[in-house]
Order: sequence, then structure tokens, then C-alpha cells
Amino acid sequence: MNSRKILHLIRGYSILLLCLFIFTMWGINLFSISQTDEKVLVTENDGPELVEEGAATTRYLKPLPFLYYYFTELGYSIDFCKDVPSDRKLLLVIDPPQELDRTMFRDLFAWVRAGGNLVFFLPDNSGIDRYIGIERSLHEQELPEELQLRLPYLDEIETISSGRKAIHRQPGMSFFSVMPEQMGGCTVFMSFRGSGRMIVLAHADFLSGLGLKKRDNLVLVTRMVEHLAAGKHLSILDTFPSTPVQVRARRMVPRHRTYMARQKVDHISFWSLVKANPISWVLLQMLLALAVYFYSTGRRFGRAIVLADPDLRNVSYVRNLGKLLAERHNVSHALSEILYGFAAAAIKRYGLAPMAQFREIVVAIRAGNIEVADSLSRVELDIQRILNKNDDSPGVLLRVVRTLERARKELKLHD
Repeated sequence: MNSRKILHLIRGYSILLLCLFIFTMWGINLFSISQTDEKVLVTENDGPELVEEGAATTRYLKPLPFLYYYFTELGYSIDFCKDVPSDRKLLLVIDPPQELDRTMFRDLFAWVRAGGNLVFFLPDNSGIDRYIGIERSLHEQELPEELQLRLPYLDEIETISSGRKAIHRQPGMSFFSVMPEQMGGCTVFMSFRGSGRMIVLAHADFLSGLGLKKRDNLVLVTRMVEHLAAGKHLSILDTFPSTPVQVRARRMVPRHRTYMARQKVDHISFWSLVKANPISWVLLQMLLALAVYFYSTGRRFGRAIVLADPDLRNVSYVRNLGKLLAERHNVSHALSEILYGFAAAAIKRYGLAPMAQFREIVVAIRAGNIEVADSLSRVELDIQRILNKNDDSPGVLLRVVRTLERARKELKLHD
């Protein structure tokens, strides 16, 4: 296949791909855009509007301890109870007021002896120490912070908060300390009473979030609750006073807002689809350009129409050449001149050696045009016979000359 045919093939495929692209994009745009914008009046709610009511209302809010929110985040189920719980699980008493009834303490201690687990969280000064069986004293030096009682569930705890103020056992009480008592005082006491146990954490750091973050305080509380609570359920003694708060209630009413906006409206015709999308106009122009191109190409490369001139006789180049050779009676010399011109042009075209043989020229032509090379191979024997003056018939000479001329035209060989 020569370069001209390859060029025509590439051009044809390029035009085909361009046409497919145009119609595909046109179809996508026409079928995907099925709405157009129009200005309409829109009324919508612009959020709620606060309107104050005339009367004020008093509400009661109850503050909850930090440990309630902490264990709620850990997935515990927490109940607030005003008396001892009915089950034998875990009860937390967090910073109880000094006015706590003695009857409540008797009920709590009886509940512990029956198998309950009771944990007191007390501040640095508390008026219920005498009911629990502890007393406080102020030391000149800081108490040790290391843990002394190495229970399995307290194994990862190193230090906890301490201070100069410590708790001591009252005479006859059966508390043992979790921390060393080098100076006769401690911060954490534990006692087994009957089938249950009671733990006292007497430091202000165990009552606030900031204090629980110090040292291993939060780890100590978490591990104790995990060990004592069953099934992630615990109770908190409800000793928190309710705080009255006076508030003014407000009610919410919707606020309407009206404005002009562009709204999507469905198309009703094919022409409205074309007008709605500017890309469709561009594709339409490309389609018209292709139509003009095809029309002009068809007129340019159509079959040529021969207009005969009645005054001039159309005499071909081969006929005139044959007439000249017939007058000179030298067939071999004429063919050698024609063959020399053809060989010179072919050698220059294909870059062969200056004295390349006719067979080498045919081999070079075969690489680009097999059809022309085959026609030249068929007249190679006739060329040798004419050059050797073995055959001078006009028919053989005419066939050789026409073959060379046709090959020159196909290969576009010019002197």
C-alpha cells in the first residue's frame, strides 16, 4: 500500500471518528438536558423566629456528678436511688451532704453486710466521717503516693493523689489502707463487712474531672467499679439538691421569605432542546462543515469528464513514439533510451546504486507496490530479448513501453 492510499485511509477514519463524536455528544446533550431556567416567585420558610411569651416560668435543674457522665460514656446503666437499692450490686455515695440521716447510714451498713458494695467519694473535709468510722488529721509532710495493696485489678496503678491531710481509723474500726501508712494516715481505705465491702476515697481530686486526670486516679476508680459492678450496672445515692432556676419561655414561629429565583421547567419540543444548550449549536455548525467538506470532496475527486476537441486529433505519446521508432528502424536503441530514463528516476527515488540492475530496481519497487513490481517482472525477459536484438517485433516493444509508462505513472517517477 503506497503512501497516498495510507493518507486517504487515515483521513477517512479521522472523519468517521469526528462524525461519531459529534452525534454522540449531540445525543448526550439533547437527552440529558430536559429542563430550562425561568424566573418565578418563590415563598419559603426562612427558619424559626423567636417570640417571647408574657409570663416567666421557674424550673428546677439537678446538677449531676462528673462520674455519672464518665461511666455513662463507658456504657454503664446508672440508677439514682433515694434509699438502698434492692439488688446487691454497687452503690456510689458521691460527696454526700452533712445533713444525711443516721437511719440512712444504718440501712447502708446493713445493705453492705448483706453482700452489697459501697463506695464513698468524700472531699477533704466532711461531716459524715464519724458515721463511717474515720477521722482526719493534718500532717507536716506529704503522704506517700505509691500503692501498697497489689490486688489483681489494681496492678497497673502506680501513684494516686495524696496530701498533708489524711484519714485515720477510729478505735475499733476494721479498715485497711490501699496506700502505705508510714505516718499513720492514708487517702484510700477498704473494709470487708459481712458479705460485702466498703471503700472510702477521701480526697477532693476524686470528685472533679480535673482531679481525676492527675496521676492514676481515674484508672483506680475505673478498675474498682469494673471489679465491683456486675453486668455494667451501678446505682448512685440521690443526695444532690435541686436548684431552682427562673426562666422565660419562648415559642418558635416560622418566618416566610419571598424572592425571585430561577426554576427548572421541562422542555416541550426538540427545537427548545437545541436552544437550551449552546453546545448543540457548535455541534450543528460542525455537522454543516462536514457536509460542505463531503460535497466539495465529491466534486473534486469525481470521475473526470473527457471533452473531445473536434479540431485536434488526440494522438497518444506511445503512438508517436512508435511512429518515430518505425522511421529510424532502431528498436534496441530506442528501448535502451526509454529504459535508461526509467532506471535513472527509479534509482534516484529508492536510493539504489548508480549501476543497479533492472532486477534490483524491481525488488526495491516490490517493497512499496507489489502490483507494479509484478508487471515489470513479466516484461523483464522481453527487455533482454529486445536489447540483445533477438526480437524487434512492434507488438513486444509496444507492450514493454506501455508497461514502463504505466509503472512511471503509478510510482510518480519523473526525470
